Amino acid sequence: MKSLCLAACLFVFLWPTLVVGNPAGQDSPPAGRSADENEKPFRDPFASESQQSKAQPKIKDPLQPMNRAFFHFNDKLYFWVVKPAGKGYSKVVPRPARTCVGRLFGNVKYPVHLVNNLLQGKFKAAGLETGRFVVNSTVGVGGLFDPAKRWKIEAHPADFDQTLGFYGVGPGIYFDWPLFGPSTARGTAGLAADGMLSPWFYIDGVGVTLGVPAYRELNSASLHLGEYESFKKATLDPYVAMRSAYYESRADAVDKSKAKGNR
Repeated sequence: MKSLCLAACLFVFLWPTLVVGNPAGQDSPPAGRSADENEKPFRDPFASESQQSKAQPKIKDPLQPMNRAFFHFNDKLYFWVVKPAGKGYSKVVPRPARTCVGRLFGNVKYPVHLVNNLLQGKFKAAGLETGRFVVNSTVGVGGLFDPAKRWKIEAHPADFDQTLGFYGVGPGIYFDWPLFGPSTARGTAGLAADGMLSPWFYIDGVGVTLGVPAYRELNSASLHLGEYESFKKATLDPYVAMRSAYYESRADAVDKSKAKGNR
């Protein structure tokens, strides 16, 4: 995790030089596809024209051959390792218990949400996040349950990628990292910064630093089995669709952080 944070910071400072060979950041078509076909982003057929134009930020992917190779690696990793492990885990641990574990990991992200809400000047949101953390950590037994939701203490998640976008920093070029999946230069910086706010970052021992996040992802995967398969079946080019979906989701998160009334 610590080495990842250092590498991520390095990429953020170097990413402008990576687009020199392809200043426009245009797609290079995969084998068997034309450039025009590959450059068409995934579009929601049920969205209005205004929604579609807003949801399609400019994508720069000059490292597409490398990214596609990593996407293929992650795809095989899912079907050969993550999915079988998730199925086995789900047979041993009942879904309600796995849902509680997911809530616990969400509760531990409180420092990330608090700091980024404060960085965005959203003091009310930071206060609500603090209230949720206190209630769920006590009444909710360390975050296994979510009484704050029943008490209508609204969640205000925030991360450093969103914070950078809030202040006008663009996403930069696209990366599809092994294990970590879709990201951008800005998102990689956000991953590094948020990682340093995780309690696991400050606990010595590879077993904790790597084991806890791995278990978190296994638990999460067990709760969403079949979703990735459905996503792949619904797209002609899963790589392009995943890339577009990531950009759209992060653009939406930034737009929401800038919306009036969030402070």
